[in-house]
Amino acid sequence: MNAHPESKRRALLEQHGRFPVAYSAAFQPDLLYFGDQNGFLSYKMVGGTAFVLADPVAPTDHHGALIDAFMAKYRDVSFWQISHATAALLNARGFFVNAFGSETVVDLRSFSFKGPSRRSFRTAANRFAASGHTVREVPLAGEMAKKLQAVSDAWRRSKATKSRELRFLVRPVVLDDEPGARKFVLFNARGEPEGFAFFDPVYEQGQVVGYLSATRRWLPDTDPLAGYLLMRAAIETFQAEGVRNLHLGLSPFHLIEDKEFNKNWVTRRGFRFFYTNDFTNRFLYPVRSLSQHKDIYGGEQRLVYVAFNRLPAVLRLLKLLRACRII
Repeated sequence: MNAHPESKRRALLEQHGRFPVAYSAAFQPDLLYFGDQNGFLSYKMVGGTAFVLADPVAPTDHHGALIDAFMAKYRDVSFWQISHATAALLNARGFFVNAFGSETVVDLRSFSFKGPSRRSFRTAANRFAASGHTVREVPLAGEMAKKLQAVSDAWRRSKATKSRELRFLVRPVVLDDEPGARKFVLFNARGEPEGFAFFDPVYEQGQVVGYLSATRRWLPDTDPLAGYLLMRAAIETFQAEGVRNLHLGLSPFHLIEDKEFNKNWVTRRGFRFFYTNDFTNRFLYPVRSLSQHKDIYGGEQRLVYVAFNRLPAVLRLLKLLRACRII
């Protein structure tokens, strides 16, 4: 089983990339690939531990065989942001399985901007229209990429992780055109970019059935309602195209209960500490505010899981922070 070329990964993605981070699993820089003609796993090595990103990109009935072949090669394995179905497969193979958080899925066929919980979308539209701002999809090559790089750099300097782009669980920003990805840019009245929002496609049997909100950034001195305007523009575009779902991504450690699988107590306590602790939310990653923001969309919450087959758990959690470049 060898690494897949990009063309093969893309073909498999378009048939079997039904989960939100499938596009990231297929194309994120620095990932390794393991699989056969029917599908692949995406992973990276942190020390002696193989960190697998999400589900296999393969037909469902091939997942078990792919996982078994991978485990025959790597003994110390952990899977992150996996679905319930993959969690069940790993639980049956003796893995510890913990809830990792929730993914929010918005049904665009019924979503609207009405109601008090979505007032910020309406306020953003009115305020930015008055100031002459617009949101458009534009090619990102050349000069536009340079301008968006300046926006991105300014945004990062205002964040706790300002010295580095996060990876693994989050796909690093690509300031270029990418097949299938959608890229919306916020322009001021002078035609200069002040922010952007990028979306990764979610596929099923060769068709785009949804998009993942992969990243949103804007200049620190831009009205913070810019995020709502960018999302509104994208949602309205996707609704006009008949797109089924908008995925808002992972809310780490949100709604975890761990009532079903063979969980690890140290992992559960670590997740709860990270979610509730003010220091970790302020200086490492704002997980609480992230989940609270997504609540305004009123989407469906789907649990995702982490699974690992070696102890100590604390070492795997520290390695995850390293894999994501949080530390």
